[in-house]
Amino acid sequence: MANIREIAKRAGISIATVSRHLNNTGYVSEDAREKIQKVVDELNYTPNALARAMFTKNSKTIGLMVPNISNPFFNQMASVIEEYAKNKGYTLFLCNTDDDKEKEKTYLEVLQSHRVAGIIASRSQCEDEYANIDIPVVAFENHILDNIITISSDNYNGGRMAFDHLYEKGCRKILHIKGPEVFEATELRYKGFLDGARAKDLEIDFIEFQHDFQVKMLEEDINSMKDIVNYDGIFVFNDIAAATVMRALKKRGVSIPQEVQIIGFDNSFIGELLYPSLTTINQPIEALAYTIIELLIKIINGEGVLIEDYIMEVKLIERETTISLKDLDPASI
Repeated sequence: MANIREIAKRAGISIATVSRHLNNTGYVSEDAREKIQKVVDELNYTPNALARAMFTKNSKTIGLMVPNISNPFFNQMASVIEEYAKNKGYTLFLCNTDDDKEKEKTYLEVLQSHRVAGIIASRSQCEDEYANIDIPVVAFENHILDNIITISSDNYNGGRMAFDHLYEKGCRKILHIKGPEVFEATELRYKGFLDGARAKDLEIDFIEFQHDFQVKMLEEDINSMKDIVNYDGIFVFNDIAAATVMRALKKRGVSIPQEVQIIGFDNSFIGELLYPSLTTINQPIEALAYTIIELLIKIINGEGVLIEDYIMEVKLIERETTISLKDLDPASI
């Protein structure tokens, strides 16, 4: 495999000059550039990314921590972040943590050893570890440290919207299926939903699921709820859990939305594929991904970035799981 030494020898140029040209780190005459590039093309030479990172202190690689790549929302999020990063000249190193602290710690060590330029930490559980690394970091969905910016959707207002929508549709026996307490985003959704109910002086039931995505585990949570059929409105903390709830209700012979109306959160692609299609709260994936990449690259480049919460506006996406009977096509009932 070709290396810088061989390129320098064939081009009749010093190793230092070849290095400056390949890493774009200093002056190289036009004549020298042409000679070097000719040899590079002949040898089909590709620079070693890790070696370049050691020389330039910037690998042009960003580490992305996601809690579960199987969750449709995080799957879509990773895809859009990758596209924005590519447009800025960066590649993505994807790390699937499974909400496992030890797995996240291992990935942090790997990212440091590869000298990544920056890290996007989603739903992190490793505050102490992030305090001891010298790599630019931005957080998504949860706060890590006071000196790390956090980008998220407006989860609190999303919860308020979910309650208001079910209430406006006539639901009065309402259940909220909330995510694990350790998830900051789903806790804010719960608080917003609760405050909406309090504003209407309505008692609401709440059940906490212990899992985020694994369908088998979600079904175990649902099967333990013998009285789920007694509600006329249910707000579920994310779309994939909402889909699992819908499946369980249908197996019990419950009609949606005729007997119970359901709303999820995320607006992942799965919502439109369900039948009936799922009403949900939209997280603005494009705006989130753009903001994450823009802010992280500014930090990488040493530009001043205000350390604060960057909160993106959410909106209700009304579909078939909350359309009232009078709005339905009689043939579909």
